[in-house]
Amino acid sequence: MLFPVPPDEKEKAVQYLIDNIPVTTLIDVEKIIRQNGKNWWIEHHHGFGMGVRNLLRQGGFNWGPIEMDELWIELVEAAVKKKFGT
Repeated sequence: MLFPVPPDEKEKAVQYLIDNIPVTTLIDVEKIIRQNGKNWWIEHHHGFGMGVRNLLRQGGFNWGPIEMDELWIELVEAAVKKKFGT
């Protein structure tokens, strides 16, 4: 069952990702999103996506595995948008 994560917690997570993912990686992700559209994450789910989920857990975002699986994409996209305005 998916439990809702409050918007303020998502915003904290977005800022945490901006602060903890190297800017060069965020630049690469922004390019991948532009090139591949909304399904950019599919080939990055296990490698990069797992790293993001683990990073969030290390930062104290201890949501359930289903929530993490559902939210990491949204949070990364929001981080890129907030960082680069795209």
